[in-house]
Amino acid sequence: MSPHAGWIGRTRKRTAVLEASDLARLAALLDRPPPAVVPPAWHWACLAQPVSRANLGPDGHPRRGLFLPPIEAPRRMFASADMTFSGALLADQETELVETVANIEEKPGASAPLTFVTVDRVVSQAGEIRVRERQTIVYTSAPPAPRVADSEPPATADWSRDTATDPVLLFAFSAATSNSHRIHYDLGYATQVEGYPDLVVHGPLIALLLLDAMPRQAIRRFSFRALKPAFAGETVTAEGRLTDDGADLWARCGDATLMRAHVGF
Repeated sequence: MSPHAGWIGRTRKRTAVLEASDLARLAALLDRPPPAVVPPAWHWACLAQPVSRANLGPDGHPRRGLFLPPIEAPRRMFASADMTFSGALLADQETELVETVANIEEKPGASAPLTFVTVDRVVSQAGEIRVRERQTIVYTSAPPAPRVADSEPPATADWSRDTATDPVLLFAFSAATSNSHRIHYDLGYATQVEGYPDLVVHGPLIALLLLDAMPRQAIRRFSFRALKPAFAGETVTAEGRLTDDGADLWARCGDATLMRAHVGF
């Protein structure tokens, strides 16, 4: 059992107007017009919890021990997410976000233990649930592993889109999603403290690039798993192909797969 098992079930709630300006910032960096209806996974840009500077940790995230447990392992990564969409989220409407620590699990890692924290997020408008999301966050003290090429060539894609990344894009996405993790904008911290070779491209940004590259469809479900990091200055290639029940998506950087995902229509 995790020493932080007592945190399982902890809940926080925020109710606020879903601001059109939040969607506009995300639309701008994706070179899209501001939407009135929130596209799949764009709820990441909405209802951010305000955090005072006194409550920020050394990595820029909210200090551990507030909502999430006080895990000591210094490195934190967004490992995966699974979300379902049961109705349209609309801009300029009062919206409720409820977050719950659903599970905490300790696992052995190749060079250090891993702690997986599962957080359930439910977004509602007009008393009806519109989005359910389960996030998995992983904590570790292990240094970043070198990114290696895939052992097999990528699958044949029905579509493909390249996105060049740079520090400006990363900063804009951090601002749009209220993500203060220093690995995305503080080069000294990313390289000297966490041991990355450069600024790290956000996992959620790669996920949104996968959705944005896909031909427009009505999506009921979206899930993804981050596999390897991308870094500022690299080109992220978002690809996918249709399946019987939706589409398989993947992102790669050269010959390394960064993320795998699936959407259900």
